[in-house]
Amino acid sequence: MELSDRVIEIFKAIAQVPRQSKHEAKISAWLADRAKSSGFEVERDDANNVIIRVPATKGYENAPIIALQGHMDMVCEKTPTSTHNFDTDPIEVIIEGDWMHANQTTLGADDGLGVALALAMAEDPNVEHPRLEIIITSDEETGMTGAIALKPESVQARILLNLDSEDEGIFTVGCAGGRETTSTLDLSRAPLVAGSRKVDIHVTGLLGGHSGCEIHLGRASAIKLINRIIARVLDTVSDARLVTISGGSEHNAIPRDAVVSLAVAARDSAKVVEIAKEMGAIFANEYASTDPSVVVTTDVSDIAGDAFDNASLRRISDLIYCYPHGVSSMNHDVEGLVETSNNFARIRIEGNQLKTLSSQRSNVASKLDAITQRVEACIRLAGGVPNSGEGYPGWQPDMNADIVHRCVDVYEKRFGKKPIVNVIHAGLECGLIGAKIPGIQMISFGPTVVSPHSPKERAQVSTISMVADFIVDLFKTYR
Repeated sequence: MELSDRVIEIFKAIAQVPRQSKHEAKISAWLADRAKSSGFEVERDDANNVIIRVPATKGYENAPIIALQGHMDMVCEKTPTSTHNFDTDPIEVIIEGDWMHANQTTLGADDGLGVALALAMAEDPNVEHPRLEIIITSDEETGMTGAIALKPESVQARILLNLDSEDEGIFTVGCAGGRETTSTLDLSRAPLVAGSRKVDIHVTGLLGGHSGCEIHLGRASAIKLINRIIARVLDTVSDARLVTISGGSEHNAIPRDAVVSLAVAARDSAKVVEIAKEMGAIFANEYASTDPSVVVTTDVSDIAGDAFDNASLRRISDLIYCYPHGVSSMNHDVEGLVETSNNFARIRIEGNQLKTLSSQRSNVASKLDAITQRVEACIRLAGGVPNSGEGYPGWQPDMNADIVHRCVDVYEKRFGKKPIVNVIHAGLECGLIGAKIPGIQMISFGPTVVSPHSPKERAQVSTISMVADFIVDLFKTYR
């Protein structure tokens, strides 16, 4: 069996195990059992992290230990028409030509392919290698809590290959730090007048994507778009009320869908429908290049009882308008690198409260603090209560590290061209691991994965063999 075929076979097996972030017990146990069945030493901690220790092959006994690192969890996104249950259903892996994708869901190549690559290196009897530590962390996608819980004494390697990058031929040597902010905003209810009508407004069809890798592409946020409709309604209709609002999903996914239900007097329902239709045409024009499939639809029905009052709706609309979303600043030293951004990731009604979630990123710690303070200020001005987490540190690049020069040299010899060495705006666990283990040399790379964190996620099959062959060649330089 070709090494790349083994990687795909392992990835398909991983895809059979549900592995949503914060629900990794099954995949953690599966990984540990698989490693034990191969005779490897396994350490599994309370955070569901799995460390697999693989002996060196003959001739590599005196080589330095190399860590292969990735994460076991995946972002679980699906299309509105999908009936997939991420708690129980396996991911349906489909290969068409040179591309691999799923059936109306995220594929989980981020970072299932990285984990599969690491396991293939350990399991393939034809691969010569130094001692390996395969470090597979949990909950990378929703807070990097696995990497936070990782015990420094469990990691003996001082060379780490992070397999969580998504562009073959690009080596990443630095990344942004990040922090999440949640909020609660108390809302007030009031009785509806007799004969009120409910207008459901849906914004769908957006591309979304990874808020670290694709925040600079100018794609629309469904939350921001639907609020522009709400604001027009508030300026047109005398007493619009809020029934419910929701949009977005994970902290690192640009919101693709949003829905708001407004209660208005019967005489105003047609006006609201017309506003939504007009705004849909405006959105289609504004985002013709970046989100060509954006759609605004409406449904009208009777409603009675109560709803959140007009003042509450106005506060929500003002908050969404003020809330930063997208690129805040670009890096002046690295061309094309986003320096600071925010993803207004999710909005929900729970009981009588509005709850929001955002994800701030920056390659500069002080600017991460500043964008977080701006988010918190917007929440407070709307009368809400912000709560920001501690976040995770960035990874400062060391362009002169031996691992960087070695990887560039090996790549050029194998493929006859120079790779790109860069710093990214997305977050990687290298920042946390580097903070725990001073002096560890790290580099990140992987097969090409397009549109991670969205149902359009797909992986390029031919790049899997390229990355696998590169790792084999890299191992040989340590003999």
